[in-house]
Amino acid sequence: MKGIPLRIELGPKDFEKKSVRIVRRDTNEKMDISWEIVPQQVALTLVKMQHEMLAKATKERNDNLVQVTKWEEFVPALALGKLCLTPFCDEMEEEEEVKKRSKAEALAAAGEEGEDERCATSVAAKTLCIPYDQPPLPEGTPCFATGKPVKAWVLWGRSY
Repeated sequence: MKGIPLRIELGPKDFEKKSVRIVRRDTNEKMDISWEIVPQQVALTLVKMQHEMLAKATKERNDNLVQVTKWEEFVPALALGKLCLTPFCDEMEEEEEVKKRSKAEALAAAGEEGEDERCATSVAAKTLCIPYDQPPLPEGTPCFATGKPVKAWVLWGRSY
């Protein structure tokens, strides 16, 4: 059943009553419905599921998104599992420097000297995207990492 968003059950008693049971995978909500309305109810339920799952994911993302304008706030926010929206100069070599610095500070905060080579994920920050919807960026805003003039807000995170 892995990956199946909606299960339709039909047993001998359901067959006699000319009904089926629809079960949502995400909430385990069960609905007994007549055969006559199965196509409409399935379509409605799938649209409702999509809306509810998107709303939940959007809320979770928004609850874990912070605007960071200073380096001192960056690594601690990442350590809390946050996504960081930062003003950034958007230069490739500076991005690599942020990755190195954030990794070094995260390891130092954890009292470790290096990462386990068997670990698939890194404690280093990585750029996720330059969001299409940009918050206002006042002129003269410095890059959170370098102090250089910024080009855009950039979203950072960590792999977990």
